[in-house]
Order: sequence, then C-alpha cells, then structure tokens
Amino acid sequence: MSVVFMMTLHSCSLLRLSPKKKDGTAVIVDTTKSVVTVAHPLLWPAPDTLADVPDTTGMMKKLVDMVSPVFNNRLQYTTFSGKAKVHFESPENKQDFTANIRLKKDSAIWIDITALGGMYHAARVYITVDSFFMIVYNDKVVNKLALKDVAKILPTQVDFQSLQRLITGEPLRDGTIRKVVSLDASWLLTVADDSYKQDMEYRKKDSALLNNQVNTIAPNGPQATLRYDNFDVVGDRKIATSRSVTIQNGADKFLLEMEIEDPAFEKQFEMPFNVPKNYTVK
Repeated sequence: MSVVFMMTLHSCSLLRLSPKKKDGTAVIVDTTKSVVTVAHPLLWPAPDTLADVPDTTGMMKKLVDMVSPVFNNRLQYTTFSGKAKVHFESPENKQDFTANIRLKKDSAIWIDITALGGMYHAARVYITVDSFFMIVYNDKVVNKLALKDVAKILPTQVDFQSLQRLITGEPLRDGTIRKVVSLDASWLLTVADDSYKQDMEYRKKDSALLNNQVNTIAPNGPQATLRYDNFDVVGDRKIATSRSVTIQNGADKFLLEMEIEDPAFEKQFEMPFNVPKNYTVK
C-alpha cells in the first residue's frame, strides 16, 4: 500500500519533462562564479559547451536579485483542504482512487483514501512532523513508524515540510540560487542545499511554479520530477490543481497524477484517526 502515501507526495512522479525547444539566446548566471554565460540552445547546455564571460555589467547580481523574491515567496495559511482524483503507477500495479486531504501547516497531514467512486474505503493516513500512521482497512493493519524511517514502506525518504509543500504546490525545499536562465516567458532556476539540487521553471507573467526536478547531491540517489498546471486563485492564493509527480529510485519508477477539486484555505476541520480494536499494529 505504498500507493497511499505516494498520493500525498504523492508527496513529491516520473515522466521526465520533455525539454521545451525555443530559438534564441539564454543568459545563464552561476552564483558560484563571477561570470555570466551566454549559450545556445535555451535550457541548460552541457557544461563543456559554455564559455565564461566576465560579469562586467553586474548581470549576475541583477538576475539573482530579480528572481529571489519569486523563489522565496511562500503561501501564508493555517489550514488547507481538498479532494484529489489520483492515478498511480508502480512497478507492480496501476490504481485509481480518490483522496480527501486535510493539512494543518507545520503540524499534521490527514488523507482518507476511497476507490470505486467512494464505495470502497481503502486506507487512512495521518502524518505529524515526526510520525507516520496508516490504516489499511482491507488488511486490518495499521502501519506506525517514525517519519525518518518511512522509506521502509515508501519509494523514498521524505520529510514533513517537503510533504506539505508538495500538497500546496510550493518548492519542495529551500536553498541557495546557483543558476538562473532568463527565457522569453519563464525563469529557469537551479537551487541547492547541503543534500538536494532543484531545477525549477517559473512563469514570468504570474510567478507560477511550473516544474520542479529534485535530485540528491549524493550520486545514485532517488530523483523526483513535479509538474504543475491549471492554476486556480483561492482567496488571494494561487494553487495548481493539476499535478504530475514522478519518482525514480534505482530501477524502480513511480508515477502519480492528481486533479485537485474544491481546494480551500483556512477551513476548520477534524482529523479523525481511530484504530479498530481488532487491527494489527506493525
């Protein structure tokens, strides 16, 4: 039942995004060097094709200053809720189901899973900043473990902040902007922290995050590619209602596609998680 959590990540999808082919010149800024690079074609060229040009005009600082507020912008909210129609594929099977999602920022995530148009109650998930609980109703089993150990039953290791940002469509991780590419209609950013590198695309006209590829800095680690589409404004907050998430961990590939209905912020709700007495706790 790793499918249950993949839906929330789900949490974090595998169709590697096809490069967008455009004609023109991209300005690439690497903040680790005092240079500006000009290259063809647009999108990241191979490193050995780049020619370093001294940053005599201050272009690097200008571009980084311009995109930093876009990357650092985060949704301000207390609660989020919505219903998602989900398609999931793993090496073992394919499934379609509905997930009702409730999120209390920086506190808890609750997901209720049904199938067959709501007639079959499959599972319920409750996640806190340090714990993971999942009831599998058909098997009469409850999985209970520390969030740091969740890779034992999920395709990859995750943390609470990345999970809630996946749900709301924000960058999975913070970090330092390393490169910027300015296209006609979008910005391409490379951002890194101590453990992960993210390659992201933001639409210029409204600063919407369109794509986010996450790779571990350590070699041969899992990677995730997220694609966002069909943006709705809920109150004064913009959220993508279509999501495609792909994860590759070694030879295993997972695909998660979500269509979110009735997204809402600041609603009051409960997160019931009652374990029947005859269920086995693992």
